[in-house]
Amino acid sequence: MFSLDRFTQIDSSFQVRSSQGGTAQVATLCSLDQFHENGMILIKNKKYYDQLLDKLQKGAVVKSMGVVFQDAFFKTIDPADISGVLDQFAFYATVESVDLGLSRFSKLIYDAFNAQGNDLIDGRKTGAARVHPTSAIGEDVFLGAGVDIGAHTVLHPGCVVMSFSMIGENTVLYPNVVIYRNVTIGKNCRIHANTAVGSDGYGYNFFKGEHLKVWHFGGVLIRDSVEIGSGTSIDQGTFSPTIIGEGTKIDNQVHLGHNCKIGKGVLITGQAGFSGSVTLGDYVAMGGCANFAPGVVVGKYAQIGGVSGVTSDVPEGAKYGGYPARPLNEFLRSVATLRKLALGDRVKAPVE
Repeated sequence: MFSLDRFTQIDSSFQVRSSQGGTAQVATLCSLDQFHENGMILIKNKKYYDQLLDKLQKGAVVKSMGVVFQDAFFKTIDPADISGVLDQFAFYATVESVDLGLSRFSKLIYDAFNAQGNDLIDGRKTGAARVHPTSAIGEDVFLGAGVDIGAHTVLHPGCVVMSFSMIGENTVLYPNVVIYRNVTIGKNCRIHANTAVGSDGYGYNFFKGEHLKVWHFGGVLIRDSVEIGSGTSIDQGTFSPTIIGEGTKIDNQVHLGHNCKIGKGVLITGQAGFSGSVTLGDYVAMGGCANFAPGVVVGKYAQIGGVSGVTSDVPEGAKYGGYPARPLNEFLRSVATLRKLALGDRVKAPVE
């Protein structure tokens, strides 16, 4: 737990605006999709403020939490909101830049989280890891502190499972799979060789010639009956987990960025790439090398053609292709028209 003075020490622009907030303490940072007791949320602009208001209208409990606004945006908030909305929080404060605050404050929480556990000494030696007696552990496997391995699980040689991660029963990790901290894997999963689950998301804020890292500690949640191909990288969420739904199948050499939410029964083929915060509905399917821009939402049962570049949301049940991806029939017509224009007179009328 950190006092609010600690955040002022890290960022001198941090200023508590609520009269009741001086004694509040902060345990972690939160995203808008998952609140925690003694958590702190950072709000940069109206888009995120509206999402916060929506959460409050749906009954979110925030009496132990704090909210930090970008100062320029805070000055635009209706004064009625300050008494009617913000006073629900344990405190509210401002910073000059939410982006810089995110980099600075996340490092504080990340360091506190990683001071726990132990990923230098195998947890089986210290009694800090739990391994079910029916599981099979190969040579040169490392288990961190607080790791829990379920019944009939198989870890092939060279696997690493870092502190506080859990693996469900009947799951198989093939050689050299690396599971970072705070990853939960369900039952009946298969993860193929040389895959990494839970590495840091790719987030930086530029300031005075330096790229300041956003430190990630949200972990990954993989539900039951998921299969993940070899050489795949799955980033952990920033403050809440990256999620892969039940029964989803992921091919080789796929990259999933931080905070992605993948539904159940999704088919992700080889070399597909997902920027941060992409959402795929249940039973979405795609061809190889499809790529998705940050924050894109793809509806249930949608299909995405191979080598597509999805830059905007895709409706439920739609078929999209091309770059930028658009309805498949529209994309095919545009290709045919472009080919006709390119070939010019060489395109002959069909012989009757």
